[in-house]
Amino acid sequence: MSEKIELPEEHISISTKTSFAFATLANNILNGLVFGNITFFYNQKLGADATLLTIGWFIFAFWNVINDPIASYFIDNTRTKIGRRIPYIRYGSFIYALAFILCWIPIAPLDNQFALFLNFIFVLFFLDTMFSIVGCCFFCLPAEIAITAKGRTSLGIYTSVIGFINILIGFIVPIVLLTGQEGIPDIFYPVIIIFALLCAVILFGTSYFYKENMFAQLQPHEPFIEGIKLTFKNKPFWIFMIPAFFLAIVLPMFQTGLLYYVQNTIGGLDLILLLFFLIIGIVIGMAFNVNKMPQIGPKKIMIINLSVITIAFIILFMMGQFTLFAWIPGFFAGIGFAGAMVSNGVLMGDNIDNDELITGKRREAIYGGVNAIVTKPSLSIANGLFLFLLGSYGIFTAFFLIPAIFTGISILALYWYPLDGPEWLKKKKYIFELHEKKEQEYLQKLAKEGKLKS
Repeated sequence: MSEKIELPEEHISISTKTSFAFATLANNILNGLVFGNITFFYNQKLGADATLLTIGWFIFAFWNVINDPIASYFIDNTRTKIGRRIPYIRYGSFIYALAFILCWIPIAPLDNQFALFLNFIFVLFFLDTMFSIVGCCFFCLPAEIAITAKGRTSLGIYTSVIGFINILIGFIVPIVLLTGQEGIPDIFYPVIIIFALLCAVILFGTSYFYKENMFAQLQPHEPFIEGIKLTFKNKPFWIFMIPAFFLAIVLPMFQTGLLYYVQNTIGGLDLILLLFFLIIGIVIGMAFNVNKMPQIGPKKIMIINLSVITIAFIILFMMGQFTLFAWIPGFFAGIGFAGAMVSNGVLMGDNIDNDELITGKRREAIYGGVNAIVTKPSLSIANGLFLFLLGSYGIFTAFFLIPAIFTGISILALYWYPLDGPEWLKKKKYIFELHEKKEQEYLQKLAKEGKLKS
């Protein structure tokens, strides 16, 4: 009989969880609406050439490899009174919003394909730079706010429930405003500007309601190259990067493919049924994962989610042309995607914890950077691959078959992932105790310096 390991109880305030969840929502709206829909927008609404857009995405992939590790290095080595992450979120919020607006308002003439191509690359670079800076901070904070799977799942409950707004926006707004009509409706640009300003205000305001592990600022600055090299000692992280990479391809292919599917294949009552049951599936997927994550564990729950997605895509590939019944696999795809998003963050937190056991330091941002080296180019691969498959083999191969293959590979990779079971829980308990010790050392240092109020 395996030993039952009880981890210490974590307390995360409601204000912290709510603030972080709303800030994550704002971050996800600003990058998600763009990366999930900009290919369709430029191709179908602005008339940009599909081949040039594909080239643009692959040029962008090289920028992704460069900017994220650099941003993560500076974030991890920032030292301020309010922390390492919060300054970038607070003061980068309105620049981030400006980059979002420019993605939808091209300054290039629409009758000049090369100028439109350059505009496309510019806005991708600008938005992604801000996403790298601000998004890296949100990548780091969950692993700082909570240590236990229960604590991270609790944080995930708030993030998922409030993040459901982003899912509604991500699916409904582009379909309503960008499909089923010629040109761009007049209401589109006011909606975009309102989203940008609202998200900037949320990012700025909520940054006052959560805090970081300030003791991490006591650790010495880390050389850039050495920081990246140290991640190679964390073997579970690199196993996890296999499903993370493929999932990062599948999600944008699904978002982009849905727009083309709606534009060219499905409509009317069939579309309403698909969207309704997709959303219901997302709600059920969130509820199931939040309730079962602590008992089943993040590794096993991720395998379940990916299996559900794979089966849903295979069914859609086989019967997607019968649009009246597309809601059935759409329902299960919603369950799987919602669960994968929840469990993905918990798994990444475990890998960052494992790194602390190896290096003795909290290095969340460098993992954000290295993770981006692997997963951010997948955004370019997803859009370029989708356009190629769409032109060569049609919507069903691009939208359903290839994503099913990718999620199947991810399931196989996870069987070799080791951070699971009683031995890992013992290590998690040790990390929890280690943080309490580091926090006391930090407070003692402040007291000696006369910076701690009595």
